[in-house]
Amino acid sequence: MNDFNDQRSPALERLFAAANRELADEAFVADVMARTAKLNARNLVIALAACLAAAPIAWLLAEPLNEALSWCMQLLSQPIAGTGDGIASVLPMNTVGGALALLGVRAIARRLFSEGT
Repeated sequence: MNDFNDQRSPALERLFAAANRELADEAFVADVMARTAKLNARNLVIALAACLAAAPIAWLLAEPLNEALSWCMQLLSQPIAGTGDGIASVLPMNTVGGALALLGVRAIARRLFSEGT
């Protein structure tokens, strides 16, 4: 069941012959490396400037964003049935987040396993 053999394919030989060319000389390589070094230094300066500009914005947005995420977590952990005490508190789908996760998994499963696509 082995399809490999030692014979060379003439089509492959032609492709390799067509692609065979002289590689760049030392001056070309040095020029490319010099340009790359300039681009790397410029990209580093741009990235540093972007970080310095973004730091105060992130500092100003940190507390409101933390509050919003905290509110979302509290909303998602609210029990659907009951007060969250007793046996209903350990059910995985007794929270808003669990129900949303179940709906998401159901939508993905329908999309993956629906017939006709």
